[in-house]
Amino acid sequence: MARGLMKRPTFERVLEALERQRGHVDIVVLYHGGEPLLNKRFPKMLAAIKAAGVPFVKTVSNGMLMTSKRIPELLESGLDAIEFSLDGGQLSENDFVRRQSDGATVIRHIRALIDAKRAAGSELPAIAISQTRFLDPSRSDPRVMPQVASYLRQAFSGPYDGEIEFKTTWAMRWPHMKVDPKIYDIHTDTSGPKDEEDLNLCDHVENTITIASDGAVLACCYDLTHCLVMGKVDETELEAIWNGSSYQELRRSIADKDYLSICRRCNTVRRPQKYLVMKPGVIPVAVAS
Repeated sequence: MARGLMKRPTFERVLEALERQRGHVDIVVLYHGGEPLLNKRFPKMLAAIKAAGVPFVKTVSNGMLMTSKRIPELLESGLDAIEFSLDGGQLSENDFVRRQSDGATVIRHIRALIDAKRAAGSELPAIAISQTRFLDPSRSDPRVMPQVASYLRQAFSGPYDGEIEFKTTWAMRWPHMKVDPKIYDIHTDTSGPKDEEDLNLCDHVENTITIASDGAVLACCYDLTHCLVMGKVDETELEAIWNGSSYQELRRSIADKDYLSICRRCNTVRRPQKYLVMKPGVIPVAVAS
């Protein structure tokens, strides 16, 4: 997966497009598979997007860089919402899945953000925790959303009760994923819609634009490996890309169920859906001596 920091000229090209489309862009999410807080200019980028008239600006973070220095910058930037990622049914599972992340540290940072909001008398940014759980086909129905893990409920109870919106989902196999068979099995949900019920609708290609850090305009937010590049904002105005031949062909292929590239493996339009199942015993368990 390509990661990087968006360069200033590329961001300015995007900002110019937002200015031209003032009143037509409702939401901007600054995140695409990387960590936004790695960018030291991030608070200024947030403020510039708000100044361009975007009503709602959101970001997604792993929370590790949400330090006491960064928190005031975010509170002053005009950020409307921030979503943190904490996965699994227990902290050890989160730390196994999210390498170089420490769930206990992230929880402390989120609490510090809540405390700073209260001290500043601010209702923004709204805070959510997005949690991916791994399906156990013998115990869980993939059509029913999983419960919030108890470790998160406990971490944000008491004085922090009601401050967090929790969003849960099952871990799905998305088209960019290379799945390690030593860690995961794939569960195909045969109880849901069948193959012939593939969809010819995808909101991602009709109402959203995904721009990578290098300025590539991608088919959708699930295209983390840049399989379907619609154009580059450094070379072509965003509106021309949106109305261009590559996007038109992509939309036609979905409407005709003649899916291109990664769309052939995407749970948004293909049936039946596929879920990740973590194999038992892959997470080390600490034993007290």
